[in-house]
Amino acid sequence: MTMSRTVAPRPAASVVIIDDHQVFAELLGEVLTARGMTLVGTFGTLGDGLVAVADTTPDLVVLDHRLPGATGASGVRALKERSPTSRVLMLTAADERAVLLEAMDAGCDGFVTKRQDIAEVLAAVTAVLRGDTPVSPDMVGALLGSRPAPLGGDLTARESEVLQLIGAGRSNQQTARELGISVHTVRNHVQHILDKLGAHSQLEAVAIASRLGLLRSDRDGDPAAASAARGPGSRPGR
Repeated sequence: MTMSRTVAPRPAASVVIIDDHQVFAELLGEVLTARGMTLVGTFGTLGDGLVAVADTTPDLVVLDHRLPGATGASGVRALKERSPTSRVLMLTAADERAVLLEAMDAGCDGFVTKRQDIAEVLAAVTAVLRGDTPVSPDMVGALLGSRPAPLGGDLTARESEVLQLIGAGRSNQQTARELGISVHTVRNHVQHILDKLGAHSQLEAVAIASRLGLLRSDRDGDPAAASAARGPGSRPGR
């Protein structure tokens, strides 16, 4: 005898829209409802939206950045405090890099500008609901540009040469002779290296550089060997 198993339908995702542009909010609500989602309501102020979110704990909150008496970042924090499980998608006309970074720092789960067409907005809604963190295509460059360089990744070619010689045990005077620069210039390079590696001494800088794989041990990568190969008549600039 074959027994059939009844699978309960997945409940529709519940959505709250907080946007002071009433017409836009209502149109978006109609689109989301047509896609099978449950619209809890549309609200023109953060205060009204916070009350609804606290009462209903929706799956998703679509939040405008510019609201009367509130900014996007503070709105995201307030929403997360009242309903930590709710996902927040910021949908806004603001396209400044600072707005994106503030929103992400506050815990925003996705960021889409109103320049995108409805298909992009719906794709972002779907992505946020499944746990992804979508960023509007026109803002991806701003987000990538915010990533800090890896430690030691901003050393100049000359600073890297000086670092190799420090790691090889050369003194500032020896480094100056081998690179054909003044001791004063070497000291300046050393200070820049310490600052960029967050070190307080040359010894600590060498330890950090070794841990990061910034020191070369092969002779082909040794600036002293390269300098000797070039000879005294061919020295790099300062």
